[in-house]
Amino acid sequence: MMEFVVLEWEKTSYKNLPNMEDCYFYALSRGSTLLYIGIAYFQDVQSEVKNTIRDFDLNIHGLTIWLGYIEETSYKRITEQIIKDIECLLIFTHQPPYNTHCTSSYTGRNNLKVENQGCPYLKPCVKVERGYIYDEC
Repeated sequence: MMEFVVLEWEKTSYKNLPNMEDCYFYALSRGSTLLYIGIAYFQDVQSEVKNTIRDFDLNIHGLTIWLGYIEETSYKRITEQIIKDIECLLIFTHQPPYNTHCTSSYTGRNNLKVENQGCPYLKPCVKVERGYIYDEC
């Protein structure tokens, strides 16, 4: 059975970065390039984004931050592993240059579909079905 998650992405900036506990995903872009996809599971998204920017020594000028909220899902409970699988699928299909894990293979769950809404840098739909990854649904 195919499980699904619908992510709603909201554009923000460094100075307007909210402290939201229900935001599990974030992405960084500059110009027309998606730079990084990350998760905030144990820390709030504000701390995670700031740490990522510091770790990569990114200039915040011209940097766009995208916050990803789970809008809808077929899962009864959101677990850390589900969040990591979604992140890995997004990284593998989009190949942001600052990500280092999940770039050569996808190691997450099978029969997972992720729909992205609101972020022009992310494909509208990616899925894993019978061990194959598709970037359209």
